[in-house]
Amino acid sequence: MLKYILLLFPILSFASLQKGPDDAIFEWSLASPNKKISCTIVQDKSGRVSYKVLSKSNDKNTEIIESSPLGIEREDQIFKRLTFIRLEKLLKIKTNYTLSSGKQLVNLNLYNEQTFHFENSSKSKIDIVFRVYNDGIAFKYIFPETDQKTYTVTKELSGFNIPKTGKAWIQPYDKASDYSPAYERNYEKEISVGTNAASEDGWAFPALFEIKNHWVLLTEANLNEHFYGSHLNQNAANGLYTLTHPNAEEALGYGTVTASSTLPWNMPWRVIIIGNTLATIVESNLVNHLCDDTKLKDVSWIQPGRASWAWWSGYLDKTNDTPEKLIKFIDFAQTMQWEYSLIDAGWESREGLNVKELVQYAKSKGVDLLLWYNSGGPTNKVDAGPRDLMFDDAIRKSEMKRISDLGIKGIKIDFFGSDKQELIKLYIAILKDAADYQLLVNFHGCTLPRGWSKNYPHLISMEAVKGSEGYIYHPDFEDNAPSQNAILPFTRNVVGPMDYTPTAFSKQQFPHKTTYAHELALSVVFESGIQHYPDTPDSYLSMPTEVLSFLKTAPSVWDKTKLIAGYPGKEVIIARKNNENWYLGSINGEASSKEIVVDFDFLKKGTYKLQIISDGKDNADFDIGEKQVSNASKIKVMMKPNGGFVMKLKRTKI
Repeated sequence: MLKYILLLFPILSFASLQKGPDDAIFEWSLASPNKKISCTIVQDKSGRVSYKVLSKSNDKNTEIIESSPLGIEREDQIFKRLTFIRLEKLLKIKTNYTLSSGKQLVNLNLYNEQTFHFENSSKSKIDIVFRVYNDGIAFKYIFPETDQKTYTVTKELSGFNIPKTGKAWIQPYDKASDYSPAYERNYEKEISVGTNAASEDGWAFPALFEIKNHWVLLTEANLNEHFYGSHLNQNAANGLYTLTHPNAEEALGYGTVTASSTLPWNMPWRVIIIGNTLATIVESNLVNHLCDDTKLKDVSWIQPGRASWAWWSGYLDKTNDTPEKLIKFIDFAQTMQWEYSLIDAGWESREGLNVKELVQYAKSKGVDLLLWYNSGGPTNKVDAGPRDLMFDDAIRKSEMKRISDLGIKGIKIDFFGSDKQELIKLYIAILKDAADYQLLVNFHGCTLPRGWSKNYPHLISMEAVKGSEGYIYHPDFEDNAPSQNAILPFTRNVVGPMDYTPTAFSKQQFPHKTTYAHELALSVVFESGIQHYPDTPDSYLSMPTEVLSFLKTAPSVWDKTKLIAGYPGKEVIIARKNNENWYLGSINGEASSKEIVVDFDFLKKGTYKLQIISDGKDNADFDIGEKQVSNASKIKVMMKPNGGFVMKLKRTKI
């Protein structure tokens, strides 16, 4: 029997088919291009299919994901006990692609892929596709048959069986409120693997684990309008984390918690990023690798950048974004050599505000404008406007054409509040239409990035984080911000751009426990294709000249990203390269001083001029200096409690 199957389905060098354990019919193995990560797919005698993931180091295999279930339930049929049909020829893929923004612009997409064809007892077909990369694995389901009838997925049976000896950094999935979506809770840190979520809402992606001297990040990628956004169930008994659908009450009950499509039906990738070190997790672009290439032929109009933003600073003084205030922020963007200024909620009804005139004024200053919108429709009841201009297809296209003709360069759309399929369709429709009118897009009150910035490179940022707005709305933000800031680079920001709106020095409703140097470092530590700086011109202009110079030159687009050191919740040092310059940001997530050693061995040979801005004598002071360094240099830097520092390196001699 085995010989017969091997003759029927020849297996290439990176995959094998063999007799499985006693309770299995067959066991397949698929390895990464460097052979260090492998995925084993097993079918037992009952027809159930499972997988496990191993990492190889020094000729020793470590089981990173233990035997985990596969399968899916449709309204009409269950795909759980399956019959194996055949195995596709192994694909060994090596391609390159370029992003418009992100942690690394030019990317190598290198993987091995195999498709397993099964059918259930009713002879209905299902394919399971596995890809193995040097930094992780991914799998997805496909219903390959052709049928114009609509089918509905009611439950996914997939799971991730994490070894119980590990620790987790994981965010509770939250009930969406009128204003907040499900991705603005604090991450729980270093909790035991298998801990159940406190509520039935479950856990959110991405989820980080430290297990057996490895790091693992779970998330999903290439979500499209044919499925909902998934998250993890409440019950994680014995370390088995399973997938579930959005909550029914999201979006005021609008839409369903199931997913529907005609056939064939291609579903999202379930993603497992794996590394021996945290650097592999932070530097990984696996979520983007798994996404479809963009269909846009011209991307030259997509210009990421930095923006002034008048809304955040208006809370305490109760000022609205009057034309006079907005002009002040436009002038400040010119002073800082930033590309944009954002006009936030309420602009359509603000007395004396003429958008056409404001665009013309900004143009005269070399600044482009971005406009805020409420996503509207029946999915939220927030009054803030303009609303109901982005939900309906015809109205949306008309509005996008109008503002594009005026010279507006981008839109920030808020208050989606759900991962239901109907809302995913809205996101995708907005992205498609915005491309037609050459508008940049920034989603707020939104779902988690799932690689859309590759499909739609004009999507330059997404919120899905409790950012600087927390200083206005959340009394616990000041206490949690330092630690949470040191978790986000290892979790949320790994999977896509994050519009945290960093580097706020002044006090809003709740004060900062972070130092000014910590806040400055967030401009580099956090990656976003559009970096909105929330503080007032007066606040920024009161800073030392060197701080202003740093904020003028720190870009929002990176050729390369490297994690220098760090541990989730404790500290992080990230280096990002733009052209020939390197920028380093480091933050201390703990309430105790610490000495950090920065090793410059990541630099090319040569001499570099280094500028450092670190914690000064108190939380609102800086220590500023310059040095000459090379790739053989190491520098010690002291960080205050909840402190930080930045560095800029410019090559002076090859």
